[in-house]
Amino acid sequence: MTEESAEKPLYLGHRARLRERFMVDEGASMPDYELLELLLTMAIPRRDVKPLAKKLIATFGDLVSVIKAPAHELLEQCELSSNAIVLLKVVSTCLLRATGRVFEEPDKNVISCWDEFYNYCRQLIGYKDVEEFHVFFFDDNLRRKGEMLLSTGTVNKAYVYPREILRKAIDVKASFIILVHNHPSGNVKPSSTDVKLTQDICDLCDLMELKVFDHIIVSKHDMYSFKSSGRIKSFYAGPFHIKNNV
Repeated sequence: MTEESAEKPLYLGHRARLRERFMVDEGASMPDYELLELLLTMAIPRRDVKPLAKKLIATFGDLVSVIKAPAHELLEQCELSSNAIVLLKVVSTCLLRATGRVFEEPDKNVISCWDEFYNYCRQLIGYKDVEEFHVFFFDDNLRRKGEMLLSTGTVNKAYVYPREILRKAIDVKASFIILVHNHPSGNVKPSSTDVKLTQDICDLCDLMELKVFDHIIVSKHDMYSFKSSGRIKSFYAGPFHIKNNV
């Protein structure tokens, strides 16, 4: 063994093998921790990152949860470097933009791509550690006209001001809206507050001839539709069905 090969870190050969395995099927056969390990090698060049990758998966649950984890938790719980955090957040943003392409076709009806819309909502706020309340605006053919973050709250509450919805709806000339918020707890069953707020918004919108098409609650893995549960009456004549996960 030469002096040069003796001094070469063992993890360099492991990294090369990881890259080769990834290229065989673009990572389809690799477990989450190995994909994360390969990703981390791009931000941490001089360290064996397998233990770190396994710790991140154990802490946050799965690969997407690691990518979506708040930066302060990545730092505090796993002491991730700023370079690694930035890399994970870049991947997170790419995921969100990829799912957001559902809106790139201006004439696309949201019902025709409902699964993609739900996935976008889940990527947008399903992994957040605090509640966020978003509103999506649509014309009378349910084509997207706009989107707004209405409020950001705590782990179990977001303060909502319905009149802000009306102002935005008038600005974009919307006919329908879809309300979306998250439950960081993972339990997407609506609270009594959620039910009352939805009814209050529906009542206010009725006065302005603006219709609430649905209110969706998302978490990392589940969703709840007020429309599918019968809590919001249907104003749309076309075919439509959502199966709740709760």
